[in-house]
Amino acid sequence: MDEKKPFGVDLEEQLAKYKAKIESAREAAREQGPDFFDRWAGELEHMLEKYDKARYKLTLLRKGGGDALTELRDGVEAALTELKAAVSRAKGKF
Repeated sequence: MDEKKPFGVDLEEQLAKYKAKIESAREAAREQGPDFFDRWAGELEHMLEKYDKARYKLTLLRKGGGDALTELRDGVEAALTELKAAVSRAKGKF
């Protein structure tokens, strides 16, 4: 029997995966040494900012309704796309 997931669960799962990837990259950068970590700290912070933005938009999406729901959904999807691109770009660096 296929149960419907509550609204936003899939988005939560995607965000959790990206957060884990960011933390993994941070740990890999730390293992490379302080010079390497310092060089990429800005990129890591940038990814975390994108994660926070996507998480915030998901919160708004859950609270929104009506016409705002469509606009917010588009915002969440755009934020996830930006986060995915940032993580993909950084993937090979760490």
